[in-house]
Amino acid sequence: MSRACARLAEIVATAAVFTAGCSFSAGGDRGQVPLDPRPLSAVLVTSVADTARLREQEESAVAHCMARRGFRYVPERRTVSERAVTTNPYGLLREKQAHQDGYGVVGEILSGTGNHPPAAVHHSTGWTKALEGTHVEKFTLATGVVLTYRPDGCAYRGRETAYGAGWNRLENELEGLQAAVMDRVEKDGRYIDALTKWSSCMRKSGYLYDDLQAPRQDLARGTESTGGSDRALRILGRKELRIASDDYVCERKVRLHETVYEVQRDAERSMLNDSARADLRRYQILKRKALGSPNRGDAPRGATLSADESVAPDRSRKVIPFSGVA
Repeated sequence: MSRACARLAEIVATAAVFTAGCSFSAGGDRGQVPLDPRPLSAVLVTSVADTARLREQEESAVAHCMARRGFRYVPERRTVSERAVTTNPYGLLREKQAHQDGYGVVGEILSGTGNHPPAAVHHSTGWTKALEGTHVEKFTLATGVVLTYRPDGCAYRGRETAYGAGWNRLENELEGLQAAVMDRVEKDGRYIDALTKWSSCMRKSGYLYDDLQAPRQDLARGTESTGGSDRALRILGRKELRIASDDYVCERKVRLHETVYEVQRDAERSMLNDSARADLRRYQILKRKALGSPNRGDAPRGATLSADESVAPDRSRKVIPFSGVA
């Protein structure tokens, strides 16, 4: 168990008092593991180990590009959060996650793996132009979103080198498609009805939440008032596990996981044309090839992926080759 999860478990050592009662009647789990629906069959999901390997290759390619232009670029060393392993894009919970780590709000603070901006480093104008590029181009995604990019920058070219020609645009296309699928799901009457029932269930437990992100937002506000106090975090940690456990019970009672799965399946059937499916196949091929490329690190090649290792894509880098245009 990671240090973060271990500390959270210690903080809420009395969690059994309220989690032991999270059993289900005949209308609940019935011993089945709930579905964990993710858009596009989780094609955009990458394991923690592989994410680290791909990021290393990308940063190395950027560094080589910068060196050819006479500039020194130090590859970023970023830790991939294991907490993303259990983060469902819709906000749905898993039983083990709810009982042991809640929403990950307090655990993220205790582990020190929250989003901390890197220390500001001042570079010359020439260095910045070499990295970001100067020649601006635009293209429109299938979803209608217009993106700008600079194909002459090392940030863009490094990714193309690491993953293959056309990767930047392909990834943005699929991320846009994924967002569109989720938007379709969350606007579907079946999902809205299930969410309303979930909210009603939560109200019966004393929580005034209208959507799945509300508990996380509530707890995030709570962390601001702890002042970093260990005692205050202990109290908040107990509250987080209590809310998450009740949240999970309500999700199962109203069959929210099943509803999202069914609505998402229908949405994808109507939204994914032959071109989109071809893009998904190409994305998988390029990523597999990138993972099979020689790596300076000692990580094993062709690591086998498992559902419990997968994480959502992390686009947190110094320069994003694309940016949206209003």
